[in-house]
Amino acid sequence: VYNNVHHPSKLAVGADFRCFKNKIEPKWEDPVCANGGKWTVGFPMGKSDTAWLYTLLATIGEQFDYGDELCGAVVNVRARQEKISIWTKNAANQVAQVSIGKQWKEFLDYNDSIGFIFHDDAKKLDRGAKNRYNVYFVLWLILTPTTPFYFCL
Repeated sequence: VYNNVHHPSKLAVGADFRCFKNKIEPKWEDPVCANGGKWTVGFPMGKSDTAWLYTLLATIGEQFDYGDELCGAVVNVRARQEKISIWTKNAANQVAQVSIGKQWKEFLDYNDSIGFIFHDDAKKLDRGAKNRYNVYFVLWLILTPTTPFYFCL
């Protein structure tokens, strides 16, 4: 797999590269994807190669607890950034979606927050679509050895 992975840094600006499960088309209209959504992470240009590889390996290697919810993964190379998305089947299944988001952040060791957009919202609102689910960074901070204080963002 590794030798055949298309690295985002080698793709032209404007390119989209998709890896989807058998018989699932990478489009909103596909019946399997129609009620789904996507988690998305962004990277500066040329900085998403490792995250793309880890995303593909986690998806192919069945590393997600709710792997049956996954449709596929997409990388978009744009002038200002590269975006990687994981598409899922049932956006309304919040438990599954949040689990996927948390696990993906962990696999990527990604520190920024990530959001999940329903495909229906994206179709209706285009760029105005808002995240329905978010996964934020959690920081545990101990101020003193005798008096622990925990801080979550």
